[in-house]
Amino acid sequence: MSRRTEPLAKNIEFIGFDDLNGKPGFQMAMQKVGDKYYLYTASFRHNGWNILDVTDPTHPRNVKWMEGPWLSDDLHDGQSTPKIQIADGIMVTAHGGTMKELHGTDPGLPFWGGIMIWDVRTDPENPILLSKFECKGGAGVHRFFYNGGRYIYVTGSCEGFNGFILRIVDIKDPKNPVEVGRWWTSEQYLNDKISVGVARYGSAESLSAPFLHSLTVKDDIAYLAYANKGFIMLDVKDKTQPKMISCLPLNPPFGGGSAGAPVHSALRLGDRPYVVVSTEGERPRYFCNEATEGLFKKIVTQPMNILGIVEITDMKHPSLISIFPYPEVPEGYTHGTNFNIVDGVRVPFGPHNIFDAFGPDVYEKRDDRVYCCYFGAGLRIYDVSDPYVPKEIAYFMPPDPEKDLFNNSTGDLLPGSKVAITEDVLVDDRGYIYVDTFQDGLYILRCTV
Repeated sequence: MSRRTEPLAKNIEFIGFDDLNGKPGFQMAMQKVGDKYYLYTASFRHNGWNILDVTDPTHPRNVKWMEGPWLSDDLHDGQSTPKIQIADGIMVTAHGGTMKELHGTDPGLPFWGGIMIWDVRTDPENPILLSKFECKGGAGVHRFFYNGGRYIYVTGSCEGFNGFILRIVDIKDPKNPVEVGRWWTSEQYLNDKISVGVARYGSAESLSAPFLHSLTVKDDIAYLAYANKGFIMLDVKDKTQPKMISCLPLNPPFGGGSAGAPVHSALRLGDRPYVVVSTEGERPRYFCNEATEGLFKKIVTQPMNILGIVEITDMKHPSLISIFPYPEVPEGYTHGTNFNIVDGVRVPFGPHNIFDAFGPDVYEKRDDRVYCCYFGAGLRIYDVSDPYVPKEIAYFMPPDPEKDLFNNSTGDLLPGSKVAITEDVLVDDRGYIYVDTFQDGLYILRCTV
């Protein structure tokens, strides 16, 4: 292995960088207040958020690290804040438990699960907590969708159910959120089953059972990435009674194995009759050839993960019409000839987060490009003007990190090669691209094509 000290890029200009106070970001959100641009990062491992003023993206100003609430004053570990979205001056944050496999924390640590609703209109640099909506019965909340208005579509746990389900929360009064509807698959309902409990979050059992991983909503249609079920569309015009329109199975054959969510993301391409869908890979740093047990044991065989386009001209009969090309392996990549085998270790390669925020004016408005953080393959940008032939047009791979910003108590959470890993991506209305990383900071970029 040879540590790569310089970024690798194609049709990408480097603009700026912030170290995020040594607390790596996860998912991000933005808002404009007057003539200022603010970026808020959730965290992969830590409990809290970085707040940045990126009005001048060449010199981002880190306003502060804002510590998240703890369940106990005596124990400050085991709480996660992975997801964040902002619209209409409202910031919504996800709260849940951590995983020993991903975060290196001890199993069974107490945590609070749900969403918190904040006012960021009054003072964008100092969010004001308005209310909480609790999700008991599991791991709390991993993701949700909110792009303004009255309703938050929560991917949350719920007592009597196994895995995340859809919970629709009305915030007409943001100080008093109220659940008005929910939807789940029949396999998840536990109250009519004998001696069946909730699978531990992050276990092989939980990853192989149905659960809602993420969704987007447009024009009263919800586009659901439903792990171990497929790509599901719901009619949510009546929030109290969501109705399934169709389900397109995706895993198998794609996804699963040693990777993350077997169906990860679903994003409608503007008003075009197409939806980008994905199955999740995993971070290569968790894998080594010496591991013989556990979630990240040495891989013998692994299904393919995809980024693809589904046509929904007939919503009752959606069709997978294309799969994005394998990311280009650039000259100067020092860990092998492809991204499936990293320094001699087979890993579950595949995509992660796509830029799926829309609605607020702060975000780029176009339906002919897809931005995807591909874990060890970095940021990848695709031209999807022809949905049958997606084309990679640009990429950015950060340098390999110098050190680990978090680990477990025994220092062996990440036995694999110390490769750079990208996590999430946003694009603002000026064309600036924001990418955060697994063990590094925030990169600000611009695509030159």
